[in-house]
Amino acid sequence: MAELEKNMTEQTPAPAPKPKKPTMQDEADALFEMQMRIAKEAKKSDISLIGIFLAFIFAFAILIYAIPDKAFSEQENRVLQQFPQIQSRFNGSLIERIRAGKFLDKYFNGDFSEGIADYYADQFPARDFFVGLKGVAEIAMLKGENNDIVLGKDGYLLTKEDAPNLENVEKNYNASLGFAQTMQAEGVDVVFAAAGRVIDIMQNKLPALFPVGQIMQPWDTLNGVAAEDTSGAMKYVDLQKLLISHADAGEYVMYRTDHHWTTYGAYLAYAAIMESFGMEALPLETFEIEQVSGAFYGTAWRNAGMKWIEPDAMEFYRYAGDEDFTMTIHDSDTVMKGFYDRSYLEKTDQYSSFISGNNAYVTIEKDGGEERERLMLVKDSFGHSLAPFLAYHFDLEIVDLRYYRASAAQLVRDTGCSRVLIINNMGSLTDAATLSMLAIG
Repeated sequence: MAELEKNMTEQTPAPAPKPKKPTMQDEADALFEMQMRIAKEAKKSDISLIGIFLAFIFAFAILIYAIPDKAFSEQENRVLQQFPQIQSRFNGSLIERIRAGKFLDKYFNGDFSEGIADYYADQFPARDFFVGLKGVAEIAMLKGENNDIVLGKDGYLLTKEDAPNLENVEKNYNASLGFAQTMQAEGVDVVFAAAGRVIDIMQNKLPALFPVGQIMQPWDTLNGVAAEDTSGAMKYVDLQKLLISHADAGEYVMYRTDHHWTTYGAYLAYAAIMESFGMEALPLETFEIEQVSGAFYGTAWRNAGMKWIEPDAMEFYRYAGDEDFTMTIHDSDTVMKGFYDRSYLEKTDQYSSFISGNNAYVTIEKDGGEERERLMLVKDSFGHSLAPFLAYHFDLEIVDLRYYRASAAQLVRDTGCSRVLIINNMGSLTDAATLSMLAIG
């Protein structure tokens, strides 16, 4: 019996030790070991990602200089920044340059650094693609705008101005008034008309809660200074209220993708201006409407990068005998028949088909030598689509003070104009005091 108990005791295993309970240090060591293992793997992917990123930057840096610079962007319809000069042009030795303060002067005054930033932005490879990509990204993030272009209802692209220069509005109006007072003494009538931007007119297309009060600031300023004028030297025509009433009625008065009014919007302005002259405009049914483009993409579309927006339609309002006119572009001594340069319909800037775009000085005269009243049109680009309507009644002297550097007053005298129409859109009136050029002469 004793022997059996002894054998059983020898065959029974000893009880297993209790498992050691992991301490906080053990958990920290395990976590550290896992982090080190992951870090080795992540380091390889990080190095690969950095390498790809640097290769991308290096490749584009090479392409900027390898690809010839573009002078003009058809997409944005503007001149592109070229590589800036680091110092002013100067004829003389290095010592003479230093004494004249022309040594690296553009570098030290900041012009070079500003220009080089614009150069890289304008000449960046595949820039148009990335502008479009940015537009998609901005809308996807629910920002509702890109490059200061607001995406409105029904595909309207509305250019906004965050801080309009109200001082320029006053300067432009007062310069026009001073010119008008001079003309009044010479028996010449002057009318001042302000055209609205798309954001001024198509307020019914703005997103909900958009601050409309900011839009109205320059209009309040302009209407205020016009109301204060009691001289009677210049008539003021507010085209904003007129076009808003037609826009609210659902009429197509402003392009969706551009900053200009449509040909119908220009017709409405023409009718109001003729009324201010005490004259009758041609009835709308007089015109044969010719659609010359169904694929017009304007400047707002090109700047917004919102490539999915549908194009506008562009129309010419034709009337009998509208080809029996001679248009002379004095900038280039170009002579054309009629008012339309159809070559632009094959280009990006289709709006320039009206009177061949921006020029300093243009005349339009009816053929046949008939003696007609002569009108000077002082305009920005909104006057382009207005000119064919006015030409039915007047021979036209057309000047754009952004480019015309001679005396407008002397031109009135030399050509025998009996009337002057000054028309700029609100964007022109806030951007610069261009109409101050009227004081020359």
